[in-house]
Amino acid sequence: MTRHSNPPGQPLTALYLLHVGSMDARLIGLSTERHWKHQVKLASALNQAEVVLVDCDRPGIEAAVEQLAAYPRTGVVYYAFHPKDHAQRFPNRVILGKPLNLEALPAILAKAAADAAHVIAAPPPRFVAPPPAPVVVEEPGPASLGHGLQTEDERDLCGAMDDLPATPGQPLPDRLFFNPDEYIIGHIHRAVEQAANTGRPHLVAGLPRLIGVRATPVPACITDFRDNQLRPLSMTQLPLTTARIVSASTLPQGSGNEIVHSSEDLLWNVAAWAARGRLPAGADPYRPVRLRAWPNCTKVFMSPHAMRIAALWTRTWASPVEIAARLGIAQRYVFSVYASARFAGLLDTSLPPRPVAPAAPARQFSAPEDPTIQTATTAPTAGKASPEPETKQTQQRPSILSRILRKLLNAV
Repeated sequence: MTRHSNPPGQPLTALYLLHVGSMDARLIGLSTERHWKHQVKLASALNQAEVVLVDCDRPGIEAAVEQLAAYPRTGVVYYAFHPKDHAQRFPNRVILGKPLNLEALPAILAKAAADAAHVIAAPPPRFVAPPPAPVVVEEPGPASLGHGLQTEDERDLCGAMDDLPATPGQPLPDRLFFNPDEYIIGHIHRAVEQAANTGRPHLVAGLPRLIGVRATPVPACITDFRDNQLRPLSMTQLPLTTARIVSASTLPQGSGNEIVHSSEDLLWNVAAWAARGRLPAGADPYRPVRLRAWPNCTKVFMSPHAMRIAALWTRTWASPVEIAARLGIAQRYVFSVYASARFAGLLDTSLPPRPVAPAAPARQFSAPEDPTIQTATTAPTAGKASPEPETKQTQQRPSILSRILRKLLNAV
């Protein structure tokens, strides 16, 4: 997205958030205030909108689609985690994938609004519920902690991606990964690394508020951002020219409302919000890793099952796919912890080599009890010279138990 790509004076696209989650509403609200000032404006009512945005994954979509029947010349843009699953329900409609690409979204909204304004046709198709699936009665088994009903926040923060196969072999889908450089996590992580390497404070500038990073006396990040502001910003794909890292001799004086986070805690949180159940680009879901230590559970965002994942992963080497299988939970929850631990510096990827078992020592036998056997074993082999006297002296003596038994037998 190029900031202010439309020159001032051009009409803005009136967007109404008809059926979206609270997290997506914050993301789009921040974008309209910061990056889309000359492209998109938010409409306060449906009758004022040129285009609407609808989340197909949220419950209650049937009522939202019914409202559109009275506005046939209003554009509609749908979005979902699995767009192909909804193509039949909403034919000839734009269905985007999650997470939304905020760089391309303004142009998509403008095109949908323009196309709908020039079409005088029947109203949008009414929602047709799919036929109910056949009811299969199964014996109730033990409930798994990883397969409860997913709330709206869980869908927003951990996604709804299907699990990968248990063993590698198939190509990994592109939507499994995210590029950290397109999110604020990439900028903060680089600033923390540069501050540690140089010993000088660094600033992440270009955002609504500054984020200061220092390496001494302890690594820390200082910012005016509150969690409810930083979370939607962390989930937004930023243009490459938005944020920049600046070296500073000292951190600037703030307003007194700054919050000091440890670098580890802030990186954990921002990475979890950016990942949304995905892996950083280049990660291998089948490679064994482990957690070096527990995160600060009282200060960081803990996704569903994060406590169980950390408890197991700090004790054993295992891949993310294997951890999910052993705990009986969806892989996206493990991927969220993996992304957080990687940027927080808590992920150990150097699997130590397996120790080689030492060779078993040669087994030593005591002198046999049977004189015939003893004679047979000590008798020289035909064609070989008899052993030297030194060899006979070094022959192992009978054990004390053997000597006691022999005396008892002789006494009888």
